[in-house]
Formats: sequence, structure tokens, C-alpha cells
Amino acid sequence: MNSMLETKPPVFASWGRNWRRLLPLVLALLFFITMFLFFPFRERFEFDVDEGYEGMKALLLARGHPLYTETWSDQPPLFTNMLAVVIRFFGADINAARVLVLLFSAALLAIAAWILGTAWGGWHALAGVLLIFLLPYYTTLSVSVMVAVPLMTFAMFSLLALLVWHERHQELWLVLSALALVLAVFTKLFTVFLAPIFVLGLLLDERAKLGKGHSWLNILRPALIWGITFTLITFVAGAILVGPTGIKEVLGIHLSAPINKAYLNLIQSRPITYYLADSWSIIFLAAIGCHFVIPERRWTAYYLLAWSVLAFIMLFFYAPVWYHHQLLITLPAAMLAGIAVGEALCSLPQIVRARPFLNRQAIFTLSTLAGLFFTLITRLPATLPDFDRPPVYITKAAHAPWAGQMFLTKMTNHAPKTNWVVTTLTMYAFRTGLSVPPALAVPSFKRIGNGELTEEQIIAIVDEYKPEQVLLQEGEFPLLEEHLMAGYRLLLDDRKKLLYLRNDLKGQ
Repeated sequence: MNSMLETKPPVFASWGRNWRRLLPLVLALLFFITMFLFFPFRERFEFDVDEGYEGMKALLLARGHPLYTETWSDQPPLFTNMLAVVIRFFGADINAARVLVLLFSAALLAIAAWILGTAWGGWHALAGVLLIFLLPYYTTLSVSVMVAVPLMTFAMFSLLALLVWHERHQELWLVLSALALVLAVFTKLFTVFLAPIFVLGLLLDERAKLGKGHSWLNILRPALIWGITFTLITFVAGAILVGPTGIKEVLGIHLSAPINKAYLNLIQSRPITYYLADSWSIIFLAAIGCHFVIPERRWTAYYLLAWSVLAFIMLFFYAPVWYHHQLLITLPAAMLAGIAVGEALCSLPQIVRARPFLNRQAIFTLSTLAGLFFTLITRLPATLPDFDRPPVYITKAAHAPWAGQMFLTKMTNHAPKTNWVVTTLTMYAFRTGLSVPPALAVPSFKRIGNGELTEEQIIAIVDEYKPEQVLLQEGEFPLLEEHLMAGYRLLLDDRKKLLYLRNDLKGQ
């Protein structure tokens, strides 16, 4: 019996010397060069506060303060360890870390183009990559030191390996797929929701392919290999790299935040639908893509559709949701939309010659092209201006025309005599190469708002570490400001930021 979801043509049978073999690499290289040369990420002090948190965790790890037992972290360890390697080679250079994320983004586009190009065609790959590029915040996330893009790269590679297995039935690809998803989970725990999708896909395919004449053991074999590999590596690596303390940190705050109504009201938590508003035209194209692919029973579409829908359901009932979470939904949706656009472009000559002109295929094709038009006129004006931001030169010279430069200059001047900095503005400490106490590596509002980190605890950390410098937002911690009056002097007060210097340190 043929597979219920047989791919037509075979997913990886058409590579050979076909020109489409180079298309993913060309698109990825073009994206990397464009972003590296023209996107002003070097002049941006901070895209998101998470950049400072991720950078500081990696800096502390590189300086011998292990995660969880010393350095507080609410994320799995993989991305932090990769950043620590970058820091060991390049120092506390945020731009080197951003280039690492940019490499992940280029790889993600190459994988997406590979999947679409092999299963569908060159136009589908081109359209899919263009629509991913136009996703809200995608260019910014591609150079932000955050986990959003790396986790999607690992997850998409897991899907790619799974599709290769469906075509070649070599068990090595099952292992590689499971291992790639482990890497995604150890980048962001939320991506574990993909595991049941992949297992179910393996079971359905084997059940349809083998039919009723085979034992359940044969039907279960691929799913068992994938599932056991994934589960075993996850638990073993989790026990070694995370441990009981890490599990509490990684899970605790994410479980308590959704039920803390006072915190959610304080941050005016918004639903995932709010962040998807700018992607409506791409989601519309994705729905049309499902029309093109479901009747042909192609694995690519089923996995992408299940991925996008399940991510939406989970994020719909979770809080707080941030702008970067939407990528879990919109990226597979953009690939489905790319399929729709590719099919429409390929069928356009037939539509022109068809009689009657307005048949069912023509309606879907014209709807797809209309959706593409609206996507271009709405998303291009929102994306391209990011490449034209006025430069803000972040240097150690006091005359640099940037409001926060004075703080960087003052902190750098006193850096040789500074061992510790206490601050919630972590990027300032990272850019000056200064360490914060490991327990304050992530002084996020989510952590403070949930009561995981209190002002009294911060005061106790100041008393324990006796930091040479303290940088605060004015009015952020009034008790701490009062406590600092005994042993510190206010060195700089500007734009609601306060820089304190310990009294025994001289200089201005």
C-alpha cells in the first residue's frame, strides 16, 4: 500500500545536478551579506533587554561561574554556552555575538529554502524566503542576542532530517532529527511541543505504508527510535547540564508568571493575536497554501501546518507573550505561504490560457497573487526602514553623540579597579566588560514582578559583594538608593539613570 501522505515528486530525488541545489546556499549567503553590510546592528546599543541578560550570563560562564549553581538563568544552557565560546575568542563584544545569531538566521533560511525547493520548486523556495524576510521583527531578531532564531534553526533542521527519513528510510536521519530537536529544547524549553507532532507523523506514515498485514512493532519502530533517542538524550543531558537547581530556575518563573494576575496586569499582558496582527496577509497566504498541498498529501505541508497551529494554541493560552514568540507560528506559516505563491506563479500560464477563465484554480491563483501584493505593500515599508536607521556611534569617547555614552565612559574609566557592578541595566556592564554578581545575571522585570527577586535580596547582594559601581534606574529601588548613601557617592545622574561609585574609589 502506498503511503497515505506520499510526497509527489519524491522530496529529495530531484537534487542531482539541478540548479536548485545551490539556491538555498545562494539565498542564505545573499541574506547574510545584505544584513552584515547594510543592517545597522553595530550602531545599536541594545535591541532588547534580553541581549544584556544573555550576554552577561555568557560572560560570567566564560569567567568560571557555572550556570544554575552560581549564575541565575531561566533558560536552558545551550545558547549561553555558545555565546561563552564567542566571548572567550572575541571578549565582551556584543557585535560578535550578534554575528553568531546572524549565522543561525542565514542557516535557517537555507534550511527553509532546501525544504521548499526540493519538495516543491525554485519559485516556492524564493517566495518562502522572501516572506520569512518580511515577517515582523525577523531582521531585528536575526541580529539580536536572543534565543528566538537559534531555536528555530535547530527545530527546522530537525524537520529537514525527518523529511529526509520519509524519503530514504535510513534510520540515521531519525537519530539526527531527534538530536536536532534536543538542541532546540536545550535552547528554549517551549519547543518540546514539536516532539508529539513528529512522533505522530512517523506513526501515521508507517501505519498507512505498511497496512494491516504488518505487526505493530514494525509500525512503531521509527517512532520508537526517534522518541527513545530524543527522550534519552534530553534526560541524560538535562541531568548533566542543568541538574535539580537548574530545573527549578528554568521551570519556576515560567510556571508562576501565567497565574500571577498582579504581574500580568502590571505589564498589560497582550494575547498572541495582538502580535500576529501585522502578519495577517502572510497567514492568509498560508491558508491558501494548505488548499494547494493537503489534496496532494505532502509531508512538508502537514508538519508545517501542525507546527503552526499547535504553537498558536499553546501561546493563546499562555502569558505573558512577547513579540518574538510569534516566530514559532509565523515562520512555518510563511513557508506554507511560499508554497501557495510558488504554485500560483507556476500555474499562471495555464490560468491565462484556460477557458472559462474564472475556474476554481484561477480563483485560488488570483487570490494568492492578491495576497502577495498586499503583503509586499504592507511589509516592505515596515521592513526596509530598519536598514536606514541613523547611526549612533557607541564608543568610549565622552564626546560621542549618544545619551547613554556618559555612563559607558564613566564605567570604563573605573573598570580597572572594579570587580563587580550591581545593575538592572545589564548591557552597560557587559559593554564595559564588567561582571555583575551571578545571582543578578538576569534582573528581569518578569523575575522582579513575580517576587522571584526582591529589593531586600538585592540589598543583601550589595552587602555581600560590595560592588565598586552601582547603576540604577531612578526610583527603581528606593530602599537600595537609601542604603547606598552610607558607602557610595553619586557619580552621575542623567536621564533618570544613577551611577554610584564606592567611596574608597577616587576619580570622577
